[in-house]
Amino acid sequence: MAKADLVTCSFSIDRDLYNQYKSIIVRSGGNVKGDLIRYMQNVIAQDIPNKETIEAMDEVKMMKAHPENYKGYTDIDTMMEDLLK
Repeated sequence: MAKADLVTCSFSIDRDLYNQYKSIIVRSGGNVKGDLIRYMQNVIAQDIPNKETIEAMDEVKMMKAHPENYKGYTDIDTMMEDLLK
């Protein structure tokens, strides 16, 4: 029976990708589960991607979807003038 404060993660991944990843991790003395847990802890500690990064990525998606709503530049001096206003 699983503990209430634990979760079991199960997902499918391309076998070749997994084997390549595992090979690298094992060569450095680690294991896949431990490495994934350390990665998750690092993401939490660094707040990656943080709220501002997610908002910026969403903004870029919107700009790409609707470029007509945004000013474009063909002259770097004009762009810098607008940025420094």
